[in-house]
Formats: sequence, C-alpha cells, structure tokens
Amino acid sequence: MVIIIFFIAHWYLSLFAQTFFLHRYAAHHMFTMTKGWEKFFYILTYVFQGSSFLSPYAYGVMHRMHHAYADTELDPHSPSYSRNLFHMMWQTKNTYNDILHHRANIDPKFIKGVPYWSALEKLADNWMSRVAWGTAYTIFYMQ
Repeated sequence: MVIIIFFIAHWYLSLFAQTFFLHRYAAHHMFTMTKGWEKFFYILTYVFQGSSFLSPYAYGVMHRMHHAYADTELDPHSPSYSRNLFHMMWQTKNTYNDILHHRANIDPKFIKGVPYWSALEKLADNWMSRVAWGTAYTIFYMQ
C-alpha cells in the first residue's frame, strides 16, 4: 500500500511542479515571486521530478519559442516540420540541450524573466544525479 501511495503522490507532485513552476511561472510568467520562493520551487521541482528533472530555464525559453513560432520552421517542436514523431522528439531534445547548455543563439525576449539557478542546473543535469534518483526509486520499489 505504501508503494501505491508513494507512486500516486510522486506522480501528482511531479505534475504540480510541471504545471505550476515550469509552465505557468517559467514559461508564461503568469505571476511573480521573490528570488527566495523561486529557489524554493526550483528545489521542489528537482525533488518532485527527480531523474526526469526539466530545467525551468530551458523549458521556459523553449516553450516561449514554441508559442512565438507555432507550426513554423522556427518552432522547436513542430510536427509540421518533422519527418515523423521520433524525428520531432529528437529535435526537441537537441533544442532543449542547446538552450540548457547555452549553445543556442536565443533572442533576449525569450530569456527575460525566466528563472535560472546555475548551481542547481549543474547538479540536476548530471548523469550521476539521474542515476542516483533512479537507484533510489529502484531500492524503494523493490522493498
């Protein structure tokens, strides 16, 4: 029973981090918060998403670009300009990583107000961190 409760709680908390912090705050800036609260939700997003952590910075920038360029060649993930679903997902991954690692030339209008915390980004986007989360999940679920 504990595993079922954990699974459901983890699912909904991850969903909360996605919709509240990544989508509504980082991408659409629907509300404001202090730097302290921003860091608090950054940490919660890392804890709730674990090995599936998405950078609020990269997510916010890419989502803003998607809305600005929807279904054009500049859309970072448009099915209209991809050969198939797998090609679209591969392009999305590459664009996300280019934004995350500051390899993409991004118009400043997409960056303005997007949260960025370098130290947590480096910790979270590290294969050892992702493996550690996966190991923790495996140990918990195997009990």
